[in-house]
Amino acid sequence: MNQTIKKLRELAQESVMSIQDSESKEQRNIALRAKFAAPLLRAFTDVEREFVRVAVLRQIWPSDFDQRDDRVAGLLVAKLGPETAPYGLKIAMPNGFLSFEVTLQIDELPVFRCIRDTAGQRPLSMDFPNGEHWLEYFYKIIADVIEL
Repeated sequence: MNQTIKKLRELAQESVMSIQDSESKEQRNIALRAKFAAPLLRAFTDVEREFVRVAVLRQIWPSDFDQRDDRVAGLLVAKLGPETAPYGLKIAMPNGFLSFEVTLQIDELPVFRCIRDTAGQRPLSMDFPNGEHWLEYFYKIIADVIEL
């Protein structure tokens, strides 16, 4: 076999190994993010059957609030990430959306992030120093919208 063909085969093999390594790393990152987001998802499950205040529903959906689900579960727009390992939530709020998600830094340390997305404005991102403060903010947001 000549040198050129040999070199091409080596490069192709390295490329395949590199793709497999990156896929493995991505799966590991998703699993790690899901692990850090698990307390948030449990907290959401705990409150998803609670009633949302009518005034809040009216602000979110002014024209058809009375036809919408009036429980917290009805505010859920999406679970972020794969279905099997979600790493965040996106919920409808007055004047936009609020996302709670976990991202990872290069050194795989978690970043607990909340993003307020309002119609017509740039999203506002808030990073929390740890999962406890992030979860406390989630509790505060939910307490403001539900009937207690």
